[in-house]
Amino acid sequence: MRRRNQIASIFGMSALDLFASALGAFILISIVIFPYFPNTSPTPVDPVVCPVCPPPAEPEEPTPCPDPVVCPVCPVVTPVTCPEPVQDLARTQFPHFDLVIALDITSSMGQQIEDLKSEVGQLSEVLSRLSPTLGIGLVAFGDRFFDQPVTTFDLREISGSPGNLAAFRDFVNELEIGVGRGGGVNSDVPEAFLLALTEAIGMSWRPQAEERAIVLITDSPGYPEELNQTFAAATNLSGSGGYRISTVYVDTGVGGDAVESFLERVANAGGGQFVRDTGGSLTVNLLLSLL
Repeated sequence: MRRRNQIASIFGMSALDLFASALGAFILISIVIFPYFPNTSPTPVDPVVCPVCPPPAEPEEPTPCPDPVVCPVCPVVTPVTCPEPVQDLARTQFPHFDLVIALDITSSMGQQIEDLKSEVGQLSEVLSRLSPTLGIGLVAFGDRFFDQPVTTFDLREISGSPGNLAAFRDFVNELEIGVGRGGGVNSDVPEAFLLALTEAIGMSWRPQAEERAIVLITDSPGYPEELNQTFAAATNLSGSGGYRISTVYVDTGVGGDAVESFLERVANAGGGQFVRDTGGSLTVNLLLSLL
């Protein structure tokens, strides 16, 4: 009888034990290092959510304006994205507002008279957009030695009142050099500035108006003996609260630096703005005097 080969049998069992030991060691090492092995999978991993902190808020999408925005001064249409209509924002610029314009209508101011005539509709539209309600008045003034140095359009509310707006437009369109001054001779440089300011102060200001402004537009100074009285009137009005006085200097070569200095001092006393006209729009000068 032939004996079996014991060497081969022993070798086979030893090899199986070796392989089994190696596999067990590999599995053990894999389990130990698995948490530290980087994730190279292309599949996105959900972010860790803190159980205490609230989740981050989603960014809000801007609300598009339903209509394009039209600039009230220049005819430019601009598409924008905004949280609320621009017109509503514009109405917050002024509260209920009263404005009195005192305009020099002597011979050197012909261009300003024509500008006011051509821009009266634009001016009223822009100011109406800037305020919930608008009242407006006008004092046309010339030389104090004339029979009627001033002509007045008493202040009226024009927002929401087509009749009052039409009356204001008619008054402006009838303005001419010398209107309201009657007979007389204008032989000196100063004009009836103090009288115009006094007429403007005495307007029938609306009780609901929260802001009131007077804007004097001229190329001439007041009379020398009335300067202190003019500055005092401006100071007293601005000190009463809710009133301001601004001035617009039109450089026509009549008065020079003395006129500019005088008008700037009046504006400072009245708590308003001094504007030097550079030949631009009368509406723009008025808006600059109010801002």
